[in-house]
Amino acid sequence: MFEATLAGSLPKPSWLAETNKLWPQWRAAGPELASAKRDATVLWLKEQEDAGLAIVSDGEQSRQHFVHGFLEFVEGIDFANKVKMGIRNNRYDAMCRASWRRCAWRPARTRPRRASRAPTPGASSSSPCPGR
Repeated sequence: MFEATLAGSLPKPSWLAETNKLWPQWRAAGPELASAKRDATVLWLKEQEDAGLAIVSDGEQSRQHFVHGFLEFVEGIDFANKVKMGIRNNRYDAMCRASWRRCAWRPARTRPRRASRAPTPGASSSSPCPGR
């Protein structure tokens, strides 16, 4: 038997998003969605702690998909006029469009990091990235 020390992406509860889909739709919007994401994060943190994992994470409860979860924090991405584009050597299709005339970086993981650290005793709120 292998000892597990961490979990990566974890399934989203059916009350948060559609299940068994690559591009699931959220079941709520606005403040209700933000609250549901926090609730799902806290539930998975507890599950991981109860399982004895050494490193706990938010289980990606706040991201719709690994591509959109990052791109929604990059200015200049046009989600209203999506086009299908291959990613990861065309193994997956992403649905978005870049407007490169206005592309700027914003911190992508601040809110989810804060949400995942809030219920964890002794967690630091400092950024794990040097220089941030």
